[in-house]
Amino acid sequence: MPTAGAILQGFAYGEHVEGTPPRSLGYRLLAPAALQPWAAEVEALARGLQGTPYPDPWATVELFCSVLLADGQRLVAVARYGLADHTASRRRGGLELIGVVGPADLGAAQALAVYRWLRQLRAGVEDVRTLATTYALADVLAAAPPGPAPEPAPVLPVRLWENGVLLFAATSPADPDNRLALLLQEAGRAWQWLPLCGADFPLQTYAGRGPLVAWTPHLAEVAVRLESRLAVVPPPRPAPVARTPLVVLTVLVVFLLGANLWALLTLPDRLAAGRPAPVAERPREKEPRPGPPPSVEAPEVSREKFALALRRLLGDGPGQGGDLTRSEKELIARYERLLKADGDLRVDSPKAQAAVGLLSVLTRWSPERVSQVIQNELSDPEVAKLIGERVRARLLAEGLRHP
Repeated sequence: MPTAGAILQGFAYGEHVEGTPPRSLGYRLLAPAALQPWAAEVEALARGLQGTPYPDPWATVELFCSVLLADGQRLVAVARYGLADHTASRRRGGLELIGVVGPADLGAAQALAVYRWLRQLRAGVEDVRTLATTYALADVLAAAPPGPAPEPAPVLPVRLWENGVLLFAATSPADPDNRLALLLQEAGRAWQWLPLCGADFPLQTYAGRGPLVAWTPHLAEVAVRLESRLAVVPPPRPAPVARTPLVVLTVLVVFLLGANLWALLTLPDRLAAGRPAPVAERPREKEPRPGPPPSVEAPEVSREKFALALRRLLGDGPGQGGDLTRSEKELIARYERLLKADGDLRVDSPKAQAAVGLLSVLTRWSPERVSQVIQNELSDPEVAKLIGERVRARLLAEGLRHP
């Protein structure tokens, strides 16, 4: 734990505004005025956080941030996302990072107290440059307001990287702070917590200094691109799990997923086979009467019907009518990008467009990819233990029911 006389050095990153009316000169490290050895790294961290694609519907939010710097000191800060700048268009890509640099052995509970004190301090000033001074850690902890109980919030884990990054996708702007209770369970001194990050954020740099919990907005492209960047560094090969039920369960899951993928790939043939056979023609009469000409569907109509049939097969409603869900809107956006590359994919119904977008997502999950994901997850001892207990309980229950 830090000594009683530990000192914290304040800093402030934000928009540089001058003149009347206010004129924006861009975002930079506003303070401290005297160049500190860690100043360039703090500014690079702030610019990396500012590069996060912040969703337009989300309100302005203040989030906790704490990482280890290259010189071994700990940074604790308030990251304010979604700020409007002072340009004519009032863009919402602005970010403030207000915080302190102090001893590396600052515990999680102390860091959260410093965070609450920083939020209170920021609310009482207009010029953030006045915050860049030195503070006694003991005085800060004494003045920090008590922390509220974190509210439970559903989160979507994207990937557990073996080299020390636990990455989550936030479904609302407050999700990272609502899950701060995760920090109170840490046992080491090298823990780190990053708020919302984009796909270009250098997570590997900070992961090399200690275990890291990071967050990304729940946007499909951002989450997938960030997960792909983490996968560039190959994780160590997991030790084989010596549990026969787990091996059997893994093979069963891979087989079922492969069967689903095969059913999807053979969909056109099965749809064609399911059509009723044509009725045999009757012998012609001596003087046949002309009937109405057979209707010929345009290729566009056939594609539309096929896409809607595909949607029904995927089990997502009748394929027409109703309001679009959020996931359907994202799939339609993906369909529009695919259409630019291949005009033959064009369909008119939004539901059909969403079905085409969903199919393009599913085709990326090959049996090899599914098998690799399952192997990576089962390398976690806690996951393996949980699955083993559930399989044991299931087999025992079935044995009792069938003597």
